[in-house]
Amino acid sequence: MPERNPVTEPEKVQFIWFGEEMSDNARAGLRALSQRFPNSAKELVVMPRRLPGETGRRHVEQLLDGYRSEAEPYGVDVLHIRDHTDRLAAAVAPKYGKQTLDDIFSMEMSNRGYIAAKDLATFALRGTETGLSLDLSHHRMTDVEWDAVKADPRFSQDAVAPFDFSTAELKVVDLSHGQDANMRHVLNASFMAMTPHHGAAEIDPQMMPHLDVFAMYTREGTRGQEVAQAAANQYIGYLGQMSQDEVRKGNVTFRPNDDSQRFRPDRVNLADDNLLGAKYNTQDPSRADIIGRMAVSALADGVHLVYGTPTTPPGGSAQDMPMLQVDPAAWQDVTMRAYQVGHVRVLPQLSLGKDNQNSWRTTPAADPGQVTGLAADRNVTLVQVSNYGVREAAELRGGGLSKPAHLPYEVHYSTSADNSPRRTPSPTGSLNMNMDELRQQVAGLSMPRNPSPERPGLTDSAASPPAKPQMTRSATGPSK
Repeated sequence: MPERNPVTEPEKVQFIWFGEEMSDNARAGLRALSQRFPNSAKELVVMPRRLPGETGRRHVEQLLDGYRSEAEPYGVDVLHIRDHTDRLAAAVAPKYGKQTLDDIFSMEMSNRGYIAAKDLATFALRGTETGLSLDLSHHRMTDVEWDAVKADPRFSQDAVAPFDFSTAELKVVDLSHGQDANMRHVLNASFMAMTPHHGAAEIDPQMMPHLDVFAMYTREGTRGQEVAQAAANQYIGYLGQMSQDEVRKGNVTFRPNDDSQRFRPDRVNLADDNLLGAKYNTQDPSRADIIGRMAVSALADGVHLVYGTPTTPPGGSAQDMPMLQVDPAAWQDVTMRAYQVGHVRVLPQLSLGKDNQNSWRTTPAADPGQVTGLAADRNVTLVQVSNYGVREAAELRGGGLSKPAHLPYEVHYSTSADNSPRRTPSPTGSLNMNMDELRQQVAGLSMPRNPSPERPGLTDSAASPPAKPQMTRSATGPSK
């Protein structure tokens, strides 16, 4: 085997695949990336989605066997990230720990939050070792894509020159060609660009490059690794702040004896103003925006914290509160520009292209009433019952709700004239009523998807989603 060229080849390349069986697109990506980096150490970092019970354990083993059979012919080792959270916790210590990562990963994977889990895992990986992280929707840059990059009016030789892996501290993706294209008030406790408190204080958000995390390189012992650590901590902090806000509104409860390092929601309702509920509801139209904004904001905060210097805002006076600013030369040093070619983001410095739409993303159902995304042979009925949870849903193969994160639905089966799933009003009697009787009542209802008498139904709330800031996460978000 030829020796690795330390200038052109990273020490380690980690390909990330979270979820279920690898798609054809992912298999093609694994092959292409292995050929692109033949002399680097290579790992396929996986997090299979585990279903409850013994059936779930066997399912995970089958998935791991499949991952190994795909990876080993290319000299790629398989790393199950759930076996390494003790090591990765160094990226978020001392504020958070192994249990924090385990809790968050469990919550994300139970709710098909594969991209969200991948974002946090990328920060933790890059915060603990040297290497390049890529997901499997990458491919080798084609001649057609390279010609399109060279024809781009913003093309420059400096922007596409390969960087030196032996000296680089940090490389992250810039979707805006070095121009300020995103805004944020950095280092605040929210993933939002700014909060009402900033607006009341007339503090304007900062403009900065639009970063993304679909490719990220860090070198151990440098500021690049510190950026990844800061991003991981910020990301978890956003979850904490979001949770506190929803607890105050009565939208979320947590296990009463858990400390600040645990993330185990006990109840999450689906109120219109519940950001945490929207994040974990696979059918919420705001879900993708929340997930994308959290990752981008965490990365931007990390770069500012490590590479930024306190500077008086433009046009301000010496009495104004300084803001962290990153020098343009620093931005150029830590970013790699992505060029849009059709539906591909091309990274010339890595000689790679990235498909915009990931084949492993969960596709929202057309019917907002299908909250759990259950796949079953029988007809599904969602019976809204206050604080009752989804105990049966958590035991069903294909469920989309985390077992400890009780959304207020219990799942039962019934027959209906048109063989369609129904969401029904909550029962008015005791929760201990005979379930056979309840099934008969449900099957006899003539108005499917009526709102619950306690509060508006999901169909209504989904049709009029809460006002939230919009962000198109071009590289990893759904195609528009």
